[in-house]
Amino acid sequence: MPSDLDKALAEALDNLDEIFRRYDEAAVELIRIARLDGHFAGRDDAELLWPTSHDEEGRAVGSEGLERRAELIAEIHDGIPPRRNRRLVEAHDRYQTHRPAYLHATRLFLQVQRQFLEREAGDERDFSELYSAVYLEALARENPVPLDDGEAALVEFKVARTPLAHAASVVEKIRPDPGADDPRWQVLYEWDLDGERGKADLRQVLTQVSESVVDFLAAGEHLAIRYNTFSNFIWFGISVWKAVTELELLVSRLQGRARQGWVDKLERYVRLAQGMLLRFLQAHLEDPAQIRPTDYWYGQQYSYLTRDMIDLTRELVRNGERLRGRYAPELPVVELPPLLRGASVGAFHEYEHVGPRSTPSPWTRRHRLLKWVGTFRTTAKQKKKLHRSKLSDAERRAAAWQVNLKWAEKTLQNFDIDLSVTIDPAFADVARELDLRPGSGRKVVFFPTHQSLLDHPVMYRVLQSPELLQAMGWSASVPCCLLSRPRLMQATAIKIGGREISLIGLSPDEIDRLQEEVDGYVILAHDDTGSPIKRFAQILNDRPGVVYGGGTTSAFDLQVLPMQHALFAHLPQDTVFIPVAFRGIHSLWPKSPRNNLDVSPGHVEVFISPPVPGETTLLPRKRALRTQLEPATLFQAMHIATLLDPVTP
Repeated sequence: MPSDLDKALAEALDNLDEIFRRYDEAAVELIRIARLDGHFAGRDDAELLWPTSHDEEGRAVGSEGLERRAELIAEIHDGIPPRRNRRLVEAHDRYQTHRPAYLHATRLFLQVQRQFLEREAGDERDFSELYSAVYLEALARENPVPLDDGEAALVEFKVARTPLAHAASVVEKIRPDPGADDPRWQVLYEWDLDGERGKADLRQVLTQVSESVVDFLAAGEHLAIRYNTFSNFIWFGISVWKAVTELELLVSRLQGRARQGWVDKLERYVRLAQGMLLRFLQAHLEDPAQIRPTDYWYGQQYSYLTRDMIDLTRELVRNGERLRGRYAPELPVVELPPLLRGASVGAFHEYEHVGPRSTPSPWTRRHRLLKWVGTFRTTAKQKKKLHRSKLSDAERRAAAWQVNLKWAEKTLQNFDIDLSVTIDPAFADVARELDLRPGSGRKVVFFPTHQSLLDHPVMYRVLQSPELLQAMGWSASVPCCLLSRPRLMQATAIKIGGREISLIGLSPDEIDRLQEEVDGYVILAHDDTGSPIKRFAQILNDRPGVVYGGGTTSAFDLQVLPMQHALFAHLPQDTVFIPVAFRGIHSLWPKSPRNNLDVSPGHVEVFISPPVPGETTLLPRKRALRTQLEPATLFQAMHIATLLDPVTP
């Protein structure tokens, strides 16, 4: 049976003319944008012409044209890291500048809301409607974040966007309600924040809050957009493009010098890589305001695409170098770009104190994996026993939670992974206004980063850590509800005679069923017509939730995926989100290569940000704003700002 790679190769070879045409069009446009971004300073237009794949007479581009291509792309590649550093540090500084005012506004909102309810001026929905009116006014302001020429060109090309552009485009169509004549606007309110006392009418207070929220929303969105553009898209894309272009040149130079069958095979896979680059570009050209993407950008397929691009590029470089070394050692070496070999440096990389601390032997790794399989099997047996028990649903969930906590402890011990938990100093001030203790009525969702399959045992460990328990005001770990995609354990299953058999004793579908019926989790099955997210939202009335907003793990260490913004349209407005960052976790178990089982011992630092009340930050529940794009992007910015080191070494 042909593999996925074989199928992709056959598809690429069947569409070579289309690939060549689109590849040339994209290259011309990207070189134009690169020039606007400051690359090629002092160069004439004639020097920047892209040699097309075929001339007017149908002749293929020769070595001279391919060499010109390689020079152009290498110049862009070499100029990206300093530009990325400058832009991300600048955006991060703006984000950090607006963050204190946002946290202050959050606490002010909660104090005034409490007084509003105590005075019986209305219920929480009434207060939310009043806040929405001024929030919409703030969103309609002129965008406070200017774009440079390079960013403006990327926005025009539709691989980036202007902060708040989506909200601003629809807000003017929404009529704020209630109106300006509502007498509650003029009622005075007092507040006391760390000894800072104040008094103002309700409109003034809520306007101050909304202005601070929108300033932070814009700053966060700008940081996330820049990260998506200059890390997820440009730096990654140009790294793959550089290697593929140099390999295409190598293929041309090896013609007639190396065994033709090997050269032809290398060329075929170069065409596949070019086709993947076009799919990657198409993913970034998607409109992020869509409820559901048509291609890759929000979810598993995009992550798999970028992982396969890394795997293919690494393999192509290895094979190309074998041929060059054997038949033409005098030709220039084709090197894997630093980003693709884990050797890149600069701002927004992993912190130095986290990650792997040693490389275990192959035997040790195999032993640990087999032992982990045994841990899974024991856990599965315990879950099946609970499923057959006469316990109530609540008792069964509590017992299953303890099983999960023990599984997490054994998993981390087995792989020799230790954790430290750091609580943001501002957490306590916001938590004090909210009251997050069990029984308080607060709907809480933990919002972790998602870069590795180790995220799950780490999150269970965090939820029983003394640091988190103290910060939340919990006396013991509280069972949470996980919102999960289906068949998480697919990688452990094999098919024999049409039947799935899993290494851990249960098929992926059986595991999903136990998680729903024993753990009380919600599985986002594609054929579920009962709106699983709404079911999850209802569960939040009884217990906290855990959501991995990126939807899938990262393909490489610097890939921080956007949040699946449609999720926020279904969660209650009064949900409290707690962003959590797992520093150093990706490098312990990289996603690439495919089916990688090399798990390294090391250290993970978990950083827990202050709670974010959805009431202040989610967009008003208006149909035109149902995608919640801006808040979702802000949450991605919170992950970026806490996951990676913003300081250039």
